[in-house]
Amino acid sequence: MKYGMLIMGCFLLSYSLTCAQTSENIPLSKLYQEAATYPGIKAETSIIRTADYDYRLAKQEILPELNLQAQHTFGTFEGAAGAFVPLPGFFNVSGEGINGNTAVNTIASATLKWDFLRFGKYRDQIELAQVNQKQAQTGFDIKVLELRHQITKAYFGWIHGKAMQVWAKREAERNKSLVKLSSSLVQSGLVAAADSLIASTRLKQAIAQQKKWEGQTNHFKNQLLEYTGKAVNIENIPKSFFSIREAEMNNLVHNHPLLTEKKYQDEALKVREKIVDHQVLPDISLIAGGLLRGIGYGDNSRAFQDSYELPISNYLVGVGLTWNLSQWYFKGLKTRKVQQEQKRVSLEKEAVKRSITEQQNSLQFHIEKSKEEIQEAEDAYRSASESYRLFKVRYESGLINLTTLLQIQQSLQFTEKARIQAYYDYWQYWNNYAYTQADFSMLTTIFN
Repeated sequence: MKYGMLIMGCFLLSYSLTCAQTSENIPLSKLYQEAATYPGIKAETSIIRTADYDYRLAKQEILPELNLQAQHTFGTFEGAAGAFVPLPGFFNVSGEGINGNTAVNTIASATLKWDFLRFGKYRDQIELAQVNQKQAQTGFDIKVLELRHQITKAYFGWIHGKAMQVWAKREAERNKSLVKLSSSLVQSGLVAAADSLIASTRLKQAIAQQKKWEGQTNHFKNQLLEYTGKAVNIENIPKSFFSIREAEMNNLVHNHPLLTEKKYQDEALKVREKIVDHQVLPDISLIAGGLLRGIGYGDNSRAFQDSYELPISNYLVGVGLTWNLSQWYFKGLKTRKVQQEQKRVSLEKEAVKRSITEQQNSLQFHIEKSKEEIQEAEDAYRSASESYRLFKVRYESGLINLTTLLQIQQSLQFTEKARIQAYYDYWQYWNNYAYTQADFSMLTTIFN
């Protein structure tokens, strides 16, 4: 018996600890951390790595180009040189001789080309790769910012749904109380039987509202699951949701990733303009090559001979100049095209800057007015609660009918709902403002 009581006590203790853990408020910063595994974030990380590889490849463009070739062939020959294929796609027969004879050729060669002087083209490619690295990082920052905005929106939507569930539950409890009270008064003959039916109808409406908000809460819960990969099973509503925080609001626009993205787009276009200017200049290359070859030849009766019967070796070293003069024809058009794109990016940057500034000003106004709305909603809720309590006492005394009491209850219902909605709007305004600031630290501090 004692062991059974001990086991039961341990079970109850572990259950209470589990409930205490699941009822803790989940920090908003924790949701942000869990979102690091979101596929969209990982995709942006891959883009950053790709840009890093492109930068490393651009730095290696300065290395010389080295080609190796080896052949062992059997075919006709014209003269001592015989027939061979020096490079894929080219067939060569040199010298004079007797048609119909054959030769065995073995050839190995290596060629090297080093564009050691490209008049800024190499530096331009490295500079462009560096700008692309910065653009990739900015794209990652934008994705993180947008994801945090969506997570916060779903988080407040989930809290709002939980609060509305509590609201619907309280409304159902009030109607349950009225059903019992009206039934008692009907049995006493103090009120008509219709009162009990009306109270039952209102109770069913409240229960239906409860089901509706359960669905809404589950919707936002699934959104958080999508973003973080983990289910949210918290029952308590954070106390900070029903509060107003004073915070300094500054219009910081220049640090926003959307503007940084336009900045790097403009830098990339400036580099491309330099590339167009440098394309009209020649390339100066160091050229070197070496060849080792052996040949054996004879008539048809002695077709297969020693391939190194007549060995040949050659080398070549020199400096070459390659100049694509046709680039002069296209330079003007290419330059004007890049300049037009620069103009477009500049206008887009100005449009983004104006949009962020106007959003910040509008949200600051909404936040201030939302504070006033919350204060009015709190006063209205307190007044409606007290009115309902007093009118319910009068109904119990038979001084008023149920219709009058239900009107007061409906007023309480609307004011309580408006109070919750006011707080929800208030925090959504802060969420949007944090997005325009690219800074969610204030929200993570409050909802921690």
